[in-house]
Amino acid sequence: MQIIDTHVHLDELKDLGGALQRAQAAGVKAIIAVGMDFLSNKKILELSAQYPNFVYPALGFHPWRISAGQIEENLDLIKKEVEGCVALGEIGLDFALETPQDYQVKVLEEILSVALKQKKPILLHARRAWGRTFELIKEWKIEKAVFHWYSGPLDILSKIIAGGYYISATPALAYSERHRQAIRAAPLERILLETDAPETYQGMASEPKDVQRTLAEVSAVKRLPTEEVAQQTFRNAQEFFQVVFS
Repeated sequence: MQIIDTHVHLDELKDLGGALQRAQAAGVKAIIAVGMDFLSNKKILELSAQYPNFVYPALGFHPWRISAGQIEENLDLIKKEVEGCVALGEIGLDFALETPQDYQVKVLEEILSVALKQKKPILLHARRAWGRTFELIKEWKIEKAVFHWYSGPLDILSKIIAGGYYISATPALAYSERHRQAIRAAPLERILLETDAPETYQGMASEPKDVQRTLAEVSAVKRLPTEEVAQQTFRNAQEFFQVVFS
């Protein structure tokens, strides 16, 4: 079975070489490496050059990392390197933060303008801001977006799916009922698999091979054969990122 981990913070993995070997042994055909700020974006670009046709770069500006001194530098890097990326992310809004909401929106809109111009899909972080995030991508006429680790309201999920967008599943399906509800409600054709590695699940840090755990959980939640889920989500990733993973 071919699977793709569509959301990994590779620059944060302690045993990177070992993690990539274990991922390949587990059947992972590709990894989408996401950035969060200037330094992580630089590292992601280096890793994608080091592991071509396996690690694919997505440059981002996570709302957790927004600071006045870095905005111009990171946006300049994203604009310079965007053509060589398969997506822009991780980007989005997090209204649980103290960072002013209008400040977050301003930065997000700067990146949405780049995504629109370059026709790049986006990987969205949206915590307590699902509705506002959806409104913005519709306003900007973004064609392809995935709401990473979606655990928001089902009414907004309905709008996301109707808009032609995706959500991603993580190993948190093992214990998060809100996440399970979302994955249960979404059609398989609109689901991507990921780990968000090195995110910790039930006390253990994840790595890309653990996308197999995500696959098993989606299969259980959807009550579908693992092979069917693997095949469809692989096709979803190819369509979303417009890459023929082999």
